[in-house]
Amino acid sequence: MQIDCHPDTLSSLRAFAAPFPCPHCGDLMVAPYMSEFVVGGEIRHHWECDACGEASCTSIDLAID
Repeated sequence: MQIDCHPDTLSSLRAFAAPFPCPHCGDLMVAPYMSEFVVGGEIRHHWECDACGEASCTSIDLAID
């Protein structure tokens, strides 16, 4: 059995566990209220800041070249 390691993908996956700063007020947001997988290897997180109430969206590209 061979284990493949893709360092560039691993850094993207670490973004799942990292708090995300609100782009509007800078307060840290810990968990998105919704996540979706987009065909083609992208995950989108939808956030709503507890401090200011503004919504934002981030995406992580999981495509391996």
